Amino acid sequence: MGEPSCERDKLPAPLSAPAQSPALALCAEVPATSLLAGAAPTFYWSQQGVEAAFFGEAERREGGALGPLLRSLETGLRWAEPPPALPPGPWFGAIAFDGCAGPDWSGFAPVRFSLPRLLRWSQGGRSYAAVFGGPSRGALEARLDEARRALEFKAARAPQRVRVLPGARAGWDALVARALGAIARGELAKIVLARTVEAVSEEAIPVPRLLEELARRNPSCTTYLLRGDDGAAFLGATPELFCRLEGRRIFADALAGSAPPGQGAALLASRKDLREHQWVVDHLSKGLRPLCAALTVPAEPRVRALANVAHLHTAIEGTLREGVNLAEVIAALHPTPAVLGVPSPAARSFLSAHEGLSRGLYAGLVGLVGPGRAEFAVALRCALVRGRSAQLFVGAGIVEGSTAAGEWDETALKASALLDALGAAP
Repeated sequence: MGEPSCERDKLPAPLSAPAQSPALALCAEVPATSLLAGAAPTFYWSQQGVEAAFFGEAERREGGALGPLLRSLETGLRWAEPPPALPPGPWFGAIAFDGCAGPDWSGFAPVRFSLPRLLRWSQGGRSYAAVFGGPSRGALEARLDEARRALEFKAARAPQRVRVLPGARAGWDALVARALGAIARGELAKIVLARTVEAVSEEAIPVPRLLEELARRNPSCTTYLLRGDDGAAFLGATPELFCRLEGRRIFADALAGSAPPGQGAALLASRKDLREHQWVVDHLSKGLRPLCAALTVPAEPRVRALANVAHLHTAIEGTLREGVNLAEVIAALHPTPAVLGVPSPAARSFLSAHEGLSRGLYAGLVGLVGPGRAEFAVALRCALVRGRSAQLFVGAGIVEGSTAAGEWDETALKASALLDALGAAP
């Protein structure tokens, strides 16, 4: 049985225009229940013991200069009473890799952040609900009761039969050959190429069930969902933190170099993978040093083993200088060589001319922003789901010594996380 559309319609509709003053908010502790058993969320985030589901929109902000937009999200909320716990975000949204052109990305925006009407989250064994944007406490209480009733609906969880469509292997081989030619001529040192994997289900893909499977199978990753205006779902389970800000403290991940499960130790002896990883470390260090009063960069990477793949990983920490804001951090770091290439301008030109793929939100940023804190993940291991179809996005870093067959296998390995969660036949 497909995902019902009626339950989402029961939630309050978005406001037609953003408020000009801090939104009024109300929060309460609630009984622990599954966050995905009822209405399909507008946004979902599960990471390191925190699970959050966002429903509807009280306000939306998109377009214009990134700096003023992000600063507007860091202002405080007007709580009707002191909350028992501070919610994640509460603004959620995404920043695209290359815009959202083409019909595939209909309903999404290159930059969009929203304040939910209802937020439910679990943390430390306790559960909470918060509502935002009401004109009064009474209105917020009524909305919370209405939303609770709407979320009581349980979607059927019948298994889906999903098949994977054949990939365009010849086109991939030609693209990798072109990239290797540019590397041999010295035009590029590295280029990250992406392709899509198409999967089709017998019925509409039940998005909440898919999210549950992704979170269960990938507990060390960040599982996320962002809904488009037309009901499409962009979702995934990414291993890569882009940055986390806690006051002036900043944390970032360098994640590059891949191997099959159980073969991660070999990465530490692979000159190809170590070189690819070091480019990401150097990029992050170079971007953050001018912005930081202090920065710690480990001298050697570690192996991070995931359910389907192992990566080289370097965790970077620092303290931002006074006055440095989130938009400056994003401008300095995004996109990293882990999703683009080296040097960046030449890599972007190559992708624009030859990749033939509108990446949209894939390899962009998805995350949460709130007063004094923000967290963004790189949107990897992801899919765009519309009805019965899922378009998976996967990429591989091409450097000297890469082969089309080897990188095809690497992208297939990365796609397996989503395909397994979908229940797709091999």
